[in-house]
Amino acid sequence: SSANAKKWEVELATLKSNNLRLTAALQESTANVDEWKRQLHQYREEVARARHYAGKGGDANEVEQLRQRVAQLEAELAQKNEELAQITKSKKSEQDAEAKLAQSQLELALAAQDGQRQVLQALNDQLARQLEELSTIHREINTALQT
Repeated sequence: SSANAKKWEVELATLKSNNLRLTAALQESTANVDEWKRQLHQYREEVARARHYAGKGGDANEVEQLRQRVAQLEAELAQKNEELAQITKSKKSEQDAEAKLAQSQLELALAAQDGQRQVLQALNDQLARQLEELSTIHREINTALQT
């Protein structure tokens, strides 16, 4: 049972380590999304300025390039948001599956330990009865020898 306890401690430590690693990855992904949103905001401001200049006779080609760049960045942002959602969902499912497996293994180990405890208790009771019988026989022999 000590080996089982150690095994479950190692399993718990592994799950905690995986959880920390996944949390760090999620935080990094969130930071990346925030950075992409910031960049998108900057590009939108550039497009607004370009439109303003275009209204005053600015370079139409430059404005079109900026529009295309903004559209490209918006598409990239949508793709990254989708990737982040998929990663988050996948990691959550993975953690849930690992936790369920660990829980079922723990329940099995506890049930086995309880079964072993019952067997040991029965053996202990049987040994106590036999010792009592031997003690009785020993007293009877001593009594017979003294008479």
